[in-house]
This record gives sequence, structure tokens and C-alpha cells, in this order.
Amino acid sequence: MLKRKQALKLLAMNYIIIDQQADLEAFCALLNTCPWIAIDTEFVRTDTYFSILSLIQIQTHDGQAAIIDPLAIEDLTALWSILTNPSIRKVFHSARQDIEVLYQVSGQMPAAIYDTQIACLFLHHGDLAGLARVVKSELDFTLEKDQTRTNWQQRPLTEKQLEYAINDVRYLAPLYEKLQAELTKQQQSALEEDFQALLNEDLYKIDTQSAGKKIKATKKLSRKNKAIAYKLAEWREQFAIDNNKPKRWVMSDEVLVAIAKRPPKTPEALYKVPHIKASSVKNHGSEWVALIDEVFESPDSWPTSPAPSTPPTPQEEVLISVGFALIQQIAIDYNINPNNIANKTDLFKMIQSDSFKLSGWRGLLLSTPFSQFLHNQAGLSCHEGKLVQNTFTPNTH
Repeated sequence: MLKRKQALKLLAMNYIIIDQQADLEAFCALLNTCPWIAIDTEFVRTDTYFSILSLIQIQTHDGQAAIIDPLAIEDLTALWSILTNPSIRKVFHSARQDIEVLYQVSGQMPAAIYDTQIACLFLHHGDLAGLARVVKSELDFTLEKDQTRTNWQQRPLTEKQLEYAINDVRYLAPLYEKLQAELTKQQQSALEEDFQALLNEDLYKIDTQSAGKKIKATKKLSRKNKAIAYKLAEWREQFAIDNNKPKRWVMSDEVLVAIAKRPPKTPEALYKVPHIKASSVKNHGSEWVALIDEVFESPDSWPTSPAPSTPPTPQEEVLISVGFALIQQIAIDYNINPNNIANKTDLFKMIQSDSFKLSGWRGLLLSTPFSQFLHNQAGLSCHEGKLVQNTFTPNTH
């Protein structure tokens, strides 16, 4: 009998390439009978605003695999009907980028997803583990990553490219089965909240008016300077969309914030901004200055700063310290960056309100035991020199 590793290697050799409409529709008819499928995409986004979907790899629950060529097939309606079917679970690893490109191309949100990257957190791989590292650890197979930066738009694709692409779903499928077998009902239930959050359409809709809020450096600007930054960011986003070019090509975040901090009165003054592109000033400088003038003329529209919140009391600071201790313990136990678990504001809200709870894995690992501790329900204890949660036992059934 073949060992599991050998069996998986043999499986990876068998797949079909779909580049004809009829073949896609026949394969999708098969997919309609599946309870779940493993799915991955390859896309290119080097000199465009929108990602170019180059390949879609799928493996069924019973091991039938295909590489779909969206550059060769004009109508992908049959595939979109599979992705939006709530009866078929779509298994991704690090789903957000795949969902984004699929949403941009189809205009439709997938339904019923499972993200093995998030789920692998409960196997102590951290919250951002790459598929290759997880597959090596859990399935004892080394995924080659030599095609990571390959050109997925070239045709024909090489055997190495195709093998790299199909392997991502070949080993994603058994990884999903392993997670299904090993994670507890509590863990799976918590994960469903995380997966549902990934299907929030607002994450993938393009909102030009909110573009400036995504630039971290704008948070410390004054109302006036922030208004200028937001106006320039909105213009930049729309320009990038209209021309399908990366935002940074016309104006980087660094340049945008520098302009907002010291707004020029003339296009010529823009040339003094560090690292600004002379060609951008020549082509757009007058328009940028006009936008800045608009901001100065409408101070009532400048963004307002949030009202200062009431600081924690000394006693609440003590409880917050306990919360941070629990965060540090979770970070050690699960190999997670503590900053990705929760912050002081989250802890303060949990202390102040019983109704505030983090969702998904954060709720299970942090909110529940911390809430129990706050209510004297023994959510935490010390065992063998380690802070222990008494809420659930990891990786048991």
C-alpha cells in the first residue's frame, strides 16, 4: 500500500486543462454534484489597477482536478454559478485576494467559503501561514515555489507552471479534510464567523471617496491637511481606475501626504516635493492645485476628529493588563503576532460592556475566556507556570 505522501504525489499528476466553452460547462455540471471543492487562482497585477485573472484551479472532493483558462473562454457564467451556489463549499487558502479578483471579474460574491489559512491557526501555524509551509508540516510534502513570480499570461504555459498551479489545489484538498477531522465543533463554529466576514461585499467594492482613509499617515494630519489628502487620494483612485494603472505610478502615498502637509499654491511649487515625478506634475499639477483650492474654499466639509474617549480608570488599567497577558499567552501558544489578536481599545470595550465581543477565532481564544474572567467564572487559571484558558480544550472532540 502506498504511503500517504506517495499517493498524494501520484494524484498530482492527473488533471485536465479546460480552454473550451463546452468543456467548462461539462466540468461545472460535475461540480454541481460536489459537496465541496478546493479552488485557487493565478492572476497578474504588475502594471494594472485591476488584477488580470489568468488561471482557475479546482479539485473536487473525490480528487478530479482541472485548470481552467479564463483567457481562452469568453463566457464563465457556468463557473460563476458554482461559486455562488451555497450548497457547494469553496475551499481556499488565504481567500481574500482570490475572492477579490473573482468578484472584480464576475461582479458576484462567492458563497459558502472555507479558508484553510485561517483554520490552520488552530493547528498552531499562526494566522498568516503560507500553503507550502502548512502542507510540509501537515502532509509532509514539499510544494515547489519556483513559479511564484512567473508570467501567468503567457501561452502556452510550461509544464512547470501547470504543475505548480495544480499542486496548490491538489494539496489544499487533503489539508481541508485534515482540518475537518481534527478541529473541534467550537473551533469550526468560530471559523464560520471569520469566513462570513470575508464575504462582506464592502471589502471588495471600490469606494473612491474613502481611498484616503486607507493611508495610515493621514491619521495624524490636521483637519485641513487631512481634507487635502482625502481629496488627492480620491482623484488618484479614480484616475487609476479610469486608466487601469497602479495608483503609485502617478502619485505615491509618500508624495500625496507630503503635498497635503505643505499644500502648494502653484503647479511649479509641486516640483519641490521630494520624490515627486516631474511627468506627473507636468500632466496633472494644475488639476491637483485646483483640488487643493477647492478644499480651502469649503472648510465646513473638512473631516472632523472623533470626540475624545474617556480614559480607563486605574482599576480598569489593571484589568486591561490581564487582557494583554492573555493576548501574549495566545500569541505564544498559536504563533500569532499579538497585534493581530486585539488592541487596548478592544480590551477596554470588553471591560465596559458585556455585549462587546470579538468574532471568530478571536472571540473563541480571547473574548470568551476574558469575559468569563471578568465575571468571576474562572475563564483563566495558572497551570504549570502557564496562563491557561478553561473555556475549551484545543484539538479535541
